[in-house]
Amino acid sequence: MSPRLVDLPDDILFLVFANLESARELWALALSCHQLRHLVSNDGWRIFVRNRFPTLNVPAPATGSRTWQQLAESMTWQSRCWDKRALQFQVLLPRRPDPINGRQGWRQRAPAASFMAVVDAHLDPATQQELVVWGAGEDIVARYRERQGRGRVSKTSWQKVEGGKLGLSGGYDDVKTIKIVKHGSGRAIVAGRHNGVLSLLSAEPDRFGEHIAQFGSVTDSGINARQLSEPGTINALDVVDSSKGPLVAAASKTDLSIYRLPEDDSVEIAPSTTYDLNERHLMPDSARLGGARWMGDGGSIALALVGCKDPLRYLTLTPTGWSHHAVGKNEKMEAEFNIESDRTISPNSLEPVYLHSGAKWGTSLLLSSWKDGTIRLQDLRTSSPFDAVYQDNVDPWSVAESLMAYGTERFVAGGGDGLTIQVFDFRWTKGYYHTSGLSCLGSVPFPRPHQPFMKPVSTEANGRTRCDHLMGLPCRWHELSKSLYYRPNAKYFLSNSLRHFKLCSVWSLARPSDVSPNFYVGISGGVVEVNLEQTPDTFPPETDTVDPNFGTGDWRAAAPAASNYKSQPLVPALMETGDGYSYSGNDRSILLPGLVRYQGPAEWMATRGPLAKHHRLDNGYQQASDFGADANQMFKEFADPRFSIRGVVQLEE
Repeated sequence: MSPRLVDLPDDILFLVFANLESARELWALALSCHQLRHLVSNDGWRIFVRNRFPTLNVPAPATGSRTWQQLAESMTWQSRCWDKRALQFQVLLPRRPDPINGRQGWRQRAPAASFMAVVDAHLDPATQQELVVWGAGEDIVARYRERQGRGRVSKTSWQKVEGGKLGLSGGYDDVKTIKIVKHGSGRAIVAGRHNGVLSLLSAEPDRFGEHIAQFGSVTDSGINARQLSEPGTINALDVVDSSKGPLVAAASKTDLSIYRLPEDDSVEIAPSTTYDLNERHLMPDSARLGGARWMGDGGSIALALVGCKDPLRYLTLTPTGWSHHAVGKNEKMEAEFNIESDRTISPNSLEPVYLHSGAKWGTSLLLSSWKDGTIRLQDLRTSSPFDAVYQDNVDPWSVAESLMAYGTERFVAGGGDGLTIQVFDFRWTKGYYHTSGLSCLGSVPFPRPHQPFMKPVSTEANGRTRCDHLMGLPCRWHELSKSLYYRPNAKYFLSNSLRHFKLCSVWSLARPSDVSPNFYVGISGGVVEVNLEQTPDTFPPETDTVDPNFGTGDWRAAAPAASNYKSQPLVPALMETGDGYSYSGNDRSILLPGLVRYQGPAEWMATRGPLAKHHRLDNGYQQASDFGADANQMFKEFADPRFSIRGVVQLEE
């Protein structure tokens, strides 16, 4: 008798699970028999998630919460939304007094003294409660949102610390940095202000804003009198959950102070270490320390300096204390990408990149944005082959003020020259492509992207209309869908929705977790919430447009009047901006076709048909004109008789 698949040892079947490219294939295997369904339920989905999303920090399901199958459903759903650019936006702006009648009203006008919002967020996967906090001038605002289940209204509440009632004033006492940290069995907030005060505040709803401790009490003999009298503005703040407990790194003008968080309430928290770069003659008097980020389990810190020759540096912990290093130069990379012209870094842009999920031992890979428009990925220790330089291929001089990386899948850049959000692909080999779960086509992906530098991929060698799984040969559409040419980066322009905020910038980016389908953007005068959300019926017969396990369908709900905030949907304009690599010839802006304006969920009706889900973009961004003469030729090549020229006409109509 021929051996059966279920007779193979579990270890062999686990290898089969690890090599399946789509969740649809694993689900089909689970439906073949009871024995395989049991094995897939117990181990298959976990193996699939770990192998297809190896660099994302996906938490193991807690007892009574999400299963591995649900995590696989959410991760594949989110990946598809990212690839199809299905992002929706909503802004939260404070209500301001109406100058006509003096009441709290909503007027879309530029505020007299706009604040620069700094934001942080956290998600508890077990309870599904999300907390987002931001500094609004001298105030601190928090929103709690707890998901109640699929299709049910979320439980939402707001809290606020009013700086004016504490004797604080706008400008000098503004919140410059903010982080959510664990404190005992609950949560707390570490907030650094422009006046140099660094505080630990409660983040629990019933005692939000209560003072827990003050940082900076000087008991260390190594701290001199100058540091006592000149605390300086807190320019950067970062927290790491090390093996010895949470550690806080706070950067002022010339000093980096490290604190250990107490488990209970305390009056003052003294720094365990203070590293003075000026005192060690490591920076000129005109320079300042602008950014600091932990690179692992409390053993390494990356630094961004402004106004000096070597702006990117790092500290490593040795048995004798902290050791200072300048980032090694890579002359080959500098010559290839022509990046020697500008050595000014965006201090708030430091972002560690992890090659493996949950890599508590740290990483030496760091993303940083520079004033010449480049975004550089560099190994801080050596001139490694991982070094790469990214850039907007359409507007090469646009500078990103802050960055946010999702493992090695992608990173988001917030523009400093307007309300723009740009999504970059790292261009490394991906573990999962949503196109692997779609049916075969004997055509190229559509619509054709406008690539400034990359040449179209040759399709002459592959004319298959169906994948040959026995030989491992993909069809034309599946093969080309993975090509970099058909996966350009995307840029979202938001200024048109806020006509009085055209000069605003993006100051901070924060996501609750790697499994969250949303993230937050701190802008001048408010906060933008960005959600992965597909337009209705993009993938029939689905009814939910948000993540089925972590999404909140009511995320657009209006803020309560007591919060003194007003929510407003933003209408983005989408432009595809090329492959994202920096080119030596990319020294001027490039004129591309007009922006694709998002017109709302009703647009899906224009493309409803058998090919709607094969479109490169979400239905909310595609246009009927995408299905033109090229589509006619594409349909002629289809082997399936269901596809016809008549279908193209129906799609265009």
